[in-house]
Amino acid sequence: MKINFYKRYLLIILFLFSAYLIYGIYKEDMFRWLCKNEDNKAACMVVGLIQKEKGDYNQASYYFKKSCDLDYVLGCIEKARWEEKNGRKKISQVYFLKACKLGEEKFCYGKMASPIVERP
Repeated sequence: MKINFYKRYLLIILFLFSAYLIYGIYKEDMFRWLCKNEDNKAACMVVGLIQKEKGDYNQASYYFKKSCDLDYVLGCIEKARWEEKNGRKKISQVYFLKACKLGEEKFCYGKMASPIVERP
């Protein structure tokens, strides 16, 4: 009876470990697919962060922009910071302004814009 228990326990551990490995290998592909095919704004942001971590800044910028175009506040903020870092101050202000309009008040500059209020 104990041997049967250990076999089941070992099988469960192997399954979980395999699922973890598969997720690690295909994580980026999964988020990339969700971004491109499903227009998932958070997935676009995640792919942008993965690309940024890898050092592919052009791809990261593309995915941050796409995330922002889909009205994801964090994507707008990352894109704005990227543009600001590269010396494109006016372009970064456009993205900060969009973040403001999406409700992130700390990126609002004076009376420049007010956050969007959703109506019921």
